[in-house]
Amino acid sequence: MNTLTWKDFNLNLDLYPELHLNFEYEKNQTIFPNYHITEFKLAKIQSVDCGGNSDSWTEIILQILEPKTEKDTESMTLSKVNSIVKKVTNVMEIPSNAILRVEFGNDTSAMRQYFVTEMIPMEKALLIQLKDGQTECKASASCGLPKDVISFPKLEKSSSSCCSPKEKNETNEPAGCC
Repeated sequence: MNTLTWKDFNLNLDLYPELHLNFEYEKNQTIFPNYHITEFKLAKIQSVDCGGNSDSWTEIILQILEPKTEKDTESMTLSKVNSIVKKVTNVMEIPSNAILRVEFGNDTSAMRQYFVTEMIPMEKALLIQLKDGQTECKASASCGLPKDVISFPKLEKSSSSCCSPKEKNETNEPAGCC
């Protein structure tokens, strides 16, 4: 999945200040245009995968609050969003390569963080398409799992030396991957 960055977001703010910012998630669902940007969160991630490889990256999370009822109004212009961004960047430095995520939830969708997969300039709006992420095994070469594995329902039956079940530990529970 291709994910967009803080640099991509800022470029669109600068290119299309007159457009309105709209969000689309799940199956063509849109966030109400009377949404509120509640905060920007900067997350520095350090990880170690099941193959023992370390990685690190930065994410910038834009949190959106959708009111309980939709009002017949237009969403924020990118110029307005840009003025909010300027306040944020006066307080914290956001790396241009930070992965852009949008945190959102409402009465029908649990709050979660979405990846931004596309920003589509339209006649009157910039449409940001949000997509759920999927679990992946980054160490598939050393772990033995194919890269296209998304879920691990039969992990205990794997023939891989990394992810095959090991002998029971001191608590008589089967040991998992790693």
